[in-house]
Amino acid sequence: MKKIYLYLLIIVFAVIASIYIFIPTEIQVTKIAAVNASFPAGTRFFMNSGNWNKWWPASDSGVTGISKEVGFFHKYAHHTITKDLFNGHSINTTFKGTNLKGEFIYAQLGIDSVAFFWKYTYNCSYNPFKRIQEYYMLKELKDNTAEILTSLKNFLEKEENVYGMKIQHSLVVDTILISTKVILPNSPNIDQVYKMIDQLKAYTKEQNAKETGFPMVNITVLDKAHFQTMVALPVDRKLNETAVFSWKKMVAGKILIGEIMGGNVRTKTAFDEMHNYVIDHQITSPAIPFISLVTDRKREPDSSKWISRIYYPVM
Repeated sequence: MKKIYLYLLIIVFAVIASIYIFIPTEIQVTKIAAVNASFPAGTRFFMNSGNWNKWWPASDSGVTGISKEVGFFHKYAHHTITKDLFNGHSINTTFKGTNLKGEFIYAQLGIDSVAFFWKYTYNCSYNPFKRIQEYYMLKELKDNTAEILTSLKNFLEKEENVYGMKIQHSLVVDTILISTKVILPNSPNIDQVYKMIDQLKAYTKEQNAKETGFPMVNITVLDKAHFQTMVALPVDRKLNETAVFSWKKMVAGKILIGEIMGGNVRTKTAFDEMHNYVIDHQITSPAIPFISLVTDRKREPDSSKWISRIYYPVM
């Protein structure tokens, strides 16, 4: 009988010893995701926590995230950003009654790739039975962060999610333009823009030429009180220049095109995002970008139905 107790005691000690050997006191929980996306765009999107609801996976209740102030939820985990770092965020996580402090950071892999790291360092209990529970809890937490990282990866790898539109690489088709420009004290309204367009249309008709595309607009802010507004119309041939009208010939080269739907605010945002795309991908532009007014704003009063194309000449 004593031998049986001795054997049982040896087995118990062996099991406890194996727990301490295979489950260390300090456990590193790390999950990594490599994302094929522009490094500047991916990190810019990631660092702005106001964007997190756009890519955060839906919770069990169907709610996607919440906010930086309240925290972000996924399954049994509540993640809160406690501090913004130069390369990410400090994260406080409550998971199954346990509070953990970690980091959600990024590192550059290339101009078109970025790695995201979600990591915790956790000190386990000396109680062997509790240590086993903590080990499996940390394993579940790692799976939780893996699902969040997968959602981030899937979102960022679609350019239309990051830039708000699908950006097409194409070639310039309409190369001959007739244009006019004015300098206004404020950003022009629709009536002012279409007054310029109507002048171009009338002059084109007067010159017995034909329009070959939609009207184009470029607004350049010179300073707070001076907005240079240029309007152009693609035509089928070179027209005579006047004091008001001038002709331009675009190089039949490469151009970026993005189509969006919405009013002036949506169009301005898309224009800025196209500019970000050019900078993010280190592309050189030989000419000014412009907006093509596909929908006639005078005939369609509902701005939510306006279709615009952003054109950005590149090399």
